[in-house]
Amino acid sequence: MGVECRRNIGTLMSVSLLLLGFGGGWCLASDHDMDGEMMLRMEHSLDMGETWESRGSLAFSKSRSSVPSINQGSMSEESLSKLESLCSNNQLYLIKVYGEGIGDLQSYTPACAMLSSSLAEQITLFLDWRGNPIAANLAARNSFGKKANIQKFDTRIQVQSMENGPTPDTAAYIQKMEEEKSRKISGKTEDNRSFFAKYWMYIVPLCVIMLMNSAGGPEGGGAR
Repeated sequence: MGVECRRNIGTLMSVSLLLLGFGGGWCLASDHDMDGEMMLRMEHSLDMGETWESRGSLAFSKSRSSVPSINQGSMSEESLSKLESLCSNNQLYLIKVYGEGIGDLQSYTPACAMLSSSLAEQITLFLDWRGNPIAANLAARNSFGKKANIQKFDTRIQVQSMENGPTPDTAAYIQKMEEEKSRKISGKTEDNRSFFAKYWMYIVPLCVIMLMNSAGGPEGGGAR
C-alpha cells in the first residue's frame, strides 16, 4: 500500500506540474498578445481596386507608449503617372493594410489630394480593447511647399486605442435612494407641492357649494 500511495502521489505531482506549465505558457502567450510587436503589410491600388501593388510594411507594439514605424519605397514613374491619371478622372487612391489574424483594412483619399500634398499623408490605425487593428483611415496632409522628390512618401502613422466610456455613478444614486427611504420611514419626507395641490379635495367642494348658493339666492328672495 505504501508503494502504491507514493506512486499515486508522484502521478498527481506530475499532472499538477504539467497543468502549471500549460497555465504559465497561456499567461505568457496572453501577455505577449497584449504587448507584442505586430507587423502589417501595406498595398495600394492605382486603378480603383482592380489590382493591388505592394507598398511596404508597418510595425507597432500594442503598448500605448510605442511609436509605430513604416518601411516603404518610392513611387515609380509609372505609378506616379497612374496617380495623375486617377486625379484627372476625379478618382480615388486606395490603400490596404492587412496582417495575421486580421482582415483587409481598406481606406482611400482623392488622388488629387495626394498629388497636391506631394504624397504627404497620415494613416490612422484604430485598435480594439485587445490591441488588434479593426480599421484604418488614410488622409492627405497639408504640404508646406513642394518637395524636390514627389515620388517619396511622407507618411505619419497614428495608433488610436479604444477608450473606456463614462460610467454611471451608481454609488451616489444608491446613497440618494437610501436617504429617501430613511426619510419616508421617519416621516420626514418633504412635501414640495403647492397649496392647491395639497388641499384641492377641500377647496373644490367648497367652491361648488358657494356657486350653488349664489345661483339659487335671487330666486329664493323673489319668491318670498
